[in-house]
Amino acid sequence: MTPRRIVLIGAARSGTKLLRDSLAAATGAGVVPYDIGYVWRIGQEANPHDALAPDGLRDRHRRYLQRYVDRHAAGEPPVVIEKTVGNSLRVPLVARALPDAVFVHLIRDGVDVVESSMRQWTSPVDLRYLAAKARTFPLRLAPRYGLKYVSSISGRRLRRDGRVRTWGVRYPGIDADLQSSGLLTVCARQWRASVTRACEDLSAEGISVVDIRYERLAEDPRAELARLTTLVGLSTSLSRLDVASRSVHAGRRGVGRDALSPEQLATVDAEAGDLLVELGYRKAMADDRSSAGEK
Repeated sequence: MTPRRIVLIGAARSGTKLLRDSLAAATGAGVVPYDIGYVWRIGQEANPHDALAPDGLRDRHRRYLQRYVDRHAAGEPPVVIEKTVGNSLRVPLVARALPDAVFVHLIRDGVDVVESSMRQWTSPVDLRYLAAKARTFPLRLAPRYGLKYVSSISGRRLRRDGRVRTWGVRYPGIDADLQSSGLLTVCARQWRASVTRACEDLSAEGISVVDIRYERLAEDPRAELARLTTLVGLSTSLSRLDVASRSVHAGRRGVGRDALSPEQLATVDAEAGDLLVELGYRKAMADDRSSAGEK
């Protein structure tokens, strides 16, 4: 039996892992335990960015992707939840690979995302996490992907700014931006590219999508998880919802505007201020210091 497939789409540091795990706890669904960008890239490994064209997906690669995702399904009937942040730039390819999938699009205040992303670019290497993830690599991909990751980590030690060579969503032009514009601008452009590209592609005819905001999930996880399970067509129970909602914490809501300097906030506004307003958030440099608003 082909399992139900739920695909979470969201910018890196938007809370996609939190949503994946809490939705699985609420429904008993299985999860693909890590981002699997190395699997989605099969056949297009030479592409320098994550905006992979759907016509580059060969039938044998599509079948491999389906088998890889479906083997993590759980429950009766079986359900699997997949989230890979790079997929925000390649929704048409994902939809072609998993044509019956329901997409869940998670959006978070871009200022908080940018602040969190900057810390992630320069955070210490979690060797235990790396070792656990390495055990899930397909044997046919592990040597190539492993060498690439080790190269990135080694590069961090050589760089004076302490960051990895690449992290998160690779939008077209990211390498040139890292050389000319600096890390803060890159983080803002990562968020903007992820959100705008996903919103555009998820609006296509024939794609089933449910929208959710991180702030609402953090504020009332029980209600949001109940709403989400209904909209994606899964079942839950009061006890499961209670357990799942306890795993959701308020997190770092609204802290980006306090953690970033005025100069940094001005940069975020220059890169993404219009998108913040369009999504119902306030600009980074707004005088009001209250929590981010929503639509």
